[in-house]
Formats: sequence, structure tokens, C-alpha cells
Amino acid sequence: MRREHHPTRTTLSRRRFMSAAASMAGGTLLWPRQVATDQAELRIPLGMPRSRVVQVQSPNAVLGPEVHRPLLGEMLQKALMSLTATRAIDQAWRSILKPEDVIGLKFNRSGQKIIATTRVLADVLIGSIVEAGWRPEQIVCIEAPQGTEARNRTTPARHGYASTMTSFKSGTDQFASVLDQITALIDIPFLKTHNIAGLTCALKNLSHGLVKHPARYHQNGCSPHIADIVAATPIRSRLRLCLVDALRVVYDGGPEATAATVSDEGILLASFDPVATDTVGLAILNEIRQRYELGPLFHSGVDLGYLGAAHRRGLGAALWHGIDLVRLES
Repeated sequence: MRREHHPTRTTLSRRRFMSAAASMAGGTLLWPRQVATDQAELRIPLGMPRSRVVQVQSPNAVLGPEVHRPLLGEMLQKALMSLTATRAIDQAWRSILKPEDVIGLKFNRSGQKIIATTRVLADVLIGSIVEAGWRPEQIVCIEAPQGTEARNRTTPARHGYASTMTSFKSGTDQFASVLDQITALIDIPFLKTHNIAGLTCALKNLSHGLVKHPARYHQNGCSPHIADIVAATPIRSRLRLCLVDALRVVYDGGPEATAATVSDEGILLASFDPVATDTVGLAILNEIRQRYELGPLFHSGVDLGYLGAAHRRGLGAALWHGIDLVRLES
């Protein structure tokens, strides 16, 4: 539960979401002035469907680091069934994954100890996939807490990096060897502020978690490097789902987590579009920051232009009118 002197938790309302959207579109709330012009130039291709992002929230999902496991399972089912427009969780998984897939689950190691939700989410997610018909040995956990593989009998992730270099628009690097081990990738980031990129969520969990030299790609607010790396074939060809662990959110001082900057939110986000996922995540972060009487991320002076770059690379929608946000309670 949030400490008494903190504001009460609220869901991102339609009014406040649209207010944030309007401000973002004008480059006044979240975007530095130097990228506001680029943001205005973004377009949604004619006939392109809106990217669905499903937000499931429960005020009872977490109590500090304690996670309500059955409720989290219910939230996962609601999110995936809504995202895929199916009536059962096994149908949802069959629309996302192929029977022969080797499935990589990409978690985020940074902040795991303080946020403390990954262990339960990993078990619930693996259990859901297995119950839907996949074998544990078809699942590979990447950056999961110690003991996850033993508990769930999943296949260990291959260590190291490819011997060959992969070129992308803004660089060349060796991608993680585990990408050659898997055929499908499920991205499971935390939602956190980031002292260089502005926020770290779906896109950065992939770009800077699956190359050998991530430190090379932090200049200019990580733009366009985040977009270029995720757009590269080793990642883009495998990415099937973004499932954001926003059960507890690092709303300030990220990417590292401290007890004083983690807020219990009880949110899961699910989408096929990592750009739309990060765009909604950004609005949620600013909603939280407002409750804690902090300025929006724009006032940190961090360049968030990587979202626009990702939009231009065709990775998804960074424009609000290209996003269909579905909010559910559990």
C-alpha cells in the first residue's frame, strides 16, 4: 500500500490520457523543443489499423513486493484475451505463438531486487504458456531471477554473443546468442524512468539488453539507436508480444530502483506494438509523477526522440490517434 502522505492511486483516465496526448502532440509536455518539429512531421500511413494497447489494473495486485499470484494470473488472461479478441487464454496464446516455437522471455535484470515482481510474473507467465500446450523446454528465460529455470523446468538461455556482426542504421554490433536459440520473443520490461533515454520500457529492454556493447548507444538520448537496433532482423523478426510489468513502477531516478522511488500501480500492459506500448507507458509515468508532485519527464531535459525514430522505422505508432488504448480492471 502507498504510504499515507502519498496521493491515492488512480487509473489513467480517458480525460487525462487525452490531455497528455494533446500536449505531447504539440511538443509541450514530454518532448524537448529540438524534437518537437520532428514529432509534428510523423504520419500514420493511410489505412494502417490503430495499435491496440491493453491496460489491466488492479489495486490489489501488489502490496509492496508481495504479488497476489491468482489475481496476476487473472490479469494476464484478461490482457491477452482482449489484445487478441479471443474468448479463452489458450486461444490467445495460439494466435500469438506457433506450436513449434522456441519462446524467449526477455525480462529486465536492472531493478529486479527492489521491484521484486519478476519471480511471480515469470512463474505465472510460464504456467499460462505451458497450460496452453507448449512444453517447458520450449521456453527460454532471459534475465529471469535465479531459480526460475529449475522451478519451471525451462531450457537455459545460451550465453554470449554471435560471432558475426549485424549492421543497423546507426551502428554495428554482435547480438545475443540466445536470439539464435529462439524463434519467438516476448518482451517483459519494467516501466521506469531513465536518466538518459527518458524512460525505459518495451523498446529499450530489447535494444540495450540484446547487444554486446549497449554503452555505445546512449548518446543523444539513445536516439536513433534504440529504434535501429530493435528494427534489426535478429530482434524484429522474432518479436511477438510486449507485456509490461508495471505492477510496481520506478517513477523517478531510474533505471535503478530504490524503495523511495517505486510506486505500487498494479498494472499490466499488453501490445504487439512496442512503440505504442512505450507511448502509453510514458503517459502513465507522467500521471504517477503528477501524483507525487513531480514535473513531467519533459522538464528533466532528457531527449525522448527515440519514440519518433521508432515510429519512422515502422516499428509502431508514437502518435496518439494511431493508438487504441483499452483499459480494464481486475
